[in-house]
Amino acid sequence: MKKIGKYTIHGFLGKGGMGKVYKVEYPVTGKIAALKHLDPNPLLVDLMGMEKIEKRFTSEAVAMANLRHPNIVEIWDYDNFEGKLYYVMDFYCNNLGTIIGESYETEQDSRIISIDKAFHYIEQILSGLSCLHYNNMIHRDIKPFNILVTDFDDAKICDFGLSKLRGEIFNGHKSLKIGTPYYAAPEQEKDPDQINFNADLYSVGVMFYRMSTGHLPDKKHEKASSVNPDLNDEFGDFLSKALSKNPLGRYCSADDMIEDLQRLQKGVKIRRSS
Repeated sequence: MKKIGKYTIHGFLGKGGMGKVYKVEYPVTGKIAALKHLDPNPLLVDLMGMEKIEKRFTSEAVAMANLRHPNIVEIWDYDNFEGKLYYVMDFYCNNLGTIIGESYETEQDSRIISIDKAFHYIEQILSGLSCLHYNNMIHRDIKPFNILVTDFDDAKICDFGLSKLRGEIFNGHKSLKIGTPYYAAPEQEKDPDQINFNADLYSVGVMFYRMSTGHLPDKKHEKASSVNPDLNDEFGDFLSKALSKNPLGRYCSADDMIEDLQRLQKGVKIRRSS
């Protein structure tokens, strides 16, 4: 079997602009992990240069390794193999994108999941973001495929390749887009360096809307309650605030958003019991 350093490769998990991710096995213990191997797209190398890419990759590993939270993926190792950097992290075989049936054609409809599940995942994602933001980091790519789901059905934020420290300037090529279309906040698409923490909260709002209705929010902001009978007009207020095009109209913090989410959850329980 092929190896990367001391790790035996057991499968290919995916590829992004920065590198490839493999399912690997630790020596002796047999522990299964995920290994991200730096192997950037040649176009990205032309635009940024390999030195900048390596710095970004190392920054990603360091950022993740210094965070300790049950809803954030943990980093276990970092090294170099045959001139290419890699890091090793928790392995989970499921993610939110797969659960809701989102395809790589993002605009296609996806599955509606139960409101209880949606509450569960969104609250945990916000809890992870609260930790991230407390450490002055903005993720900038919150989306279903970057939310891993454990065997115990807990959500874990991963893929910090686009994250930034508050005040840090990326200085990437002007043609590079930071974030994922439909999930990135409007101001992030215009100027990814001049955003605040609530750009991540906008992305969470898109995910909650999608999980509740089966599609992305459109310009008309169709009421979620018209699609999902578990929701009422209060959810419209919650989503309108989360999805405000103006950052000043959004939630100020992940904790504030959690507080409103919990209030909505109580309302659902009361309506069910009445």
